[in-house]
Amino acid sequence: MSPATRAAVAVTGTLALTGVLASVALGDSCGVAVRWKDVVYEGHVARYATPGRSASLGDGEIPHCGTGGRCAPPEEEVGVLSLTGVPVDVAIAAPGLEAEPLVFLAPGTFPALPDHPLHDAIFGSPARPIYRQGCGERFRLVGEVTQATFNLRIRAPEEVPGELETFEDQVWLELDTQTRVEGFDRNGVATIVEGEKIAVSARMCEGHGELPGPLVDVIRPA
Repeated sequence: MSPATRAAVAVTGTLALTGVLASVALGDSCGVAVRWKDVVYEGHVARYATPGRSASLGDGEIPHCGTGGRCAPPEEEVGVLSLTGVPVDVAIAAPGLEAEPLVFLAPGTFPALPDHPLHDAIFGSPARPIYRQGCGERFRLVGEVTQATFNLRIRAPEEVPGELETFEDQVWLELDTQTRVEGFDRNGVATIVEGEKIAVSARMCEGHGELPGPLVDVIRPA
């Protein structure tokens, strides 16, 4: 399978957990998102026990489709609420956009990690998700983070293991409930932002399914 095809499959798999509206005529597929205080929060389906809504945070904006936002309908603003026990720099609620149960996650936090405050709301169990079947030898990657929403992408280093594919000069990194993140604790939550350099210990695993890129064991500052 080519890198482009594998990337398309990855996107399809992610849509199962991400709120998405698609415009077939335009060929667009846009995640439901809210911009609040200049941060774009990405909507994710929360089918399990979701924290209660708390204080009003005022209004957020719906980003344009071409900048990672919602395709339709064309509302410009939506009311934003905090979630009980969840820092606002981790996640918020936007009831006006909830055609299905959604929470809106800030970039850089990873609900697959069991200590994420919305892990159980999204995955339903501390034991999920898990992809560690038929794993190969560990290898190390060092690179600059180019995307940190739900999973990770880094700019591909000059040398990568032979079995590792890249897409648009990037490596796609998948996390699961056994991934450890060290040295990026911010307000009690592991947070990694674009532009940071990270060192990754990872393996290719059969249980990783059709998603591109390695499954991460440990992430540390480079």
